[in-house]
Amino acid sequence: MINLETPRKHRMVIDQAHQVAMNMLRPISRKYDRAEHAYPKELDMLAAMIDGLSESGTAEGAGATGASQQSPAKEPHDPTKVRNGANLASILSVAEMCWGDTGLLLSMPRQGLGNAAIAAVANEEQKARFKNVWASMAITEPSMGSDSAALTTTAVKDGDHYVINGEKIFVTSGERSDAVVVWASLDRSLGRAAIKSFVVEKGTPG
Repeated sequence: MINLETPRKHRMVIDQAHQVAMNMLRPISRKYDRAEHAYPKELDMLAAMIDGLSESGTAEGAGATGASQQSPAKEPHDPTKVRNGANLASILSVAEMCWGDTGLLLSMPRQGLGNAAIAAVANEEQKARFKNVWASMAITEPSMGSDSAALTTTAVKDGDHYVINGEKIFVTSGERSDAVVVWASLDRSLGRAAIKSFVVEKGTPG
């Protein structure tokens, strides 16, 4: 039987996200609908607050970096316990924040799709290297939507680096972020299996 009730351990982070959505995102939502090219500076303070909560450990799953790889549990499997609570907490808190304003949430420094992608697969050295980097995500291309299997961007290894060739569009906060997570294929004949993500830092030649 599936239990659809919210786990008690996550109710606090959901309440916190709801308060942020109601008191910080909703009040400025219409303002930035009208001024769509203006940078919502209020998000800097909110991002700093989420960073602080995450580092202190008081907000499990808060922010884009909450849903990261976790080490396998050492104790025997217990079907009555939630084994991957951080992912669920992240999903529930993001849902609450989207109730405030989805566009503003996606524009928040260090809390975007690129940061979530890094957190999901990064090793410890990479997590430390990109800890304070604001990363955007680049998947969509002019010839395709969000169907990653249809992307045409390629990545070819050249010495210690990769050369990426292609065109991306609809990169949320790409102009303001510190880096862009670019999805490209190592070998288009292999389909999805050859698609990898590359962190391209701002100022990279090309």
